[in-house]
Amino acid sequence: MRRLRRLVAFAFLCVFGALTSPAHASGFEQRWRTPLQPCDGDCAIYVFAGSSVATNVQDIFFKPIGPTAWQYSGGSIVGGAVERRIATVFNIIDIEGELGTAKRFGDQTEGEFWGAFYVRFTAFPWNNFIYTTLGLSTGLNYATGISDFEKAHSDLDPPAGTHIQHYFSPEITFALPEHKERQLVFRLHHRSGAYGAISGALSAATYITVGVRAWF
Repeated sequence: MRRLRRLVAFAFLCVFGALTSPAHASGFEQRWRTPLQPCDGDCAIYVFAGSSVATNVQDIFFKPIGPTAWQYSGGSIVGGAVERRIATVFNIIDIEGELGTAKRFGDQTEGEFWGAFYVRFTAFPWNNFIYTTLGLSTGLNYATGISDFEKAHSDLDPPAGTHIQHYFSPEITFALPEHKERQLVFRLHHRSGAYGAISGALSAATYITVGVRAWF
């Protein structure tokens, strides 16, 4: 929990610093897009691949361990998504919609489909050197089957699972400041039962992924 509090405090300081900077001192700013208007840089295509993670996601989020200390089960995933920027608030927060699909390989072989909203912070102080964004998602993920791994992590008796689960997949992106539309993406691709709220499922499949995103 100490690590989480530090992360929240850091995010607050970043937002506070951006809001009180001269560029944003003029007051509340927001810009909304409609689905039928031209993309004009607000649409994106995202493709990725990654490896399955066996470490409990609670340990990943709340304990001081990095990817080199995680356990991996040998599976993999390949997928892609289409995205649309819906709104920009204060010129530092983007709200985006995403529709995606993926295929698992190895210890899990199911397909996945999801729809999600991302809230993205875009005003890191070092963005003139390397453009960085941090995104957090909420949405629903549908798996075409229930793998043995998900059954074992369902917290149900007897072990079971569910096709539809919550989609929470935080990501961080990097790009050259002069080419912000071409991004390298590191995402924790994760679906779970939202601490048992969905059919009693506690956790589910998790993958550490790397991908590229192109805005157009």
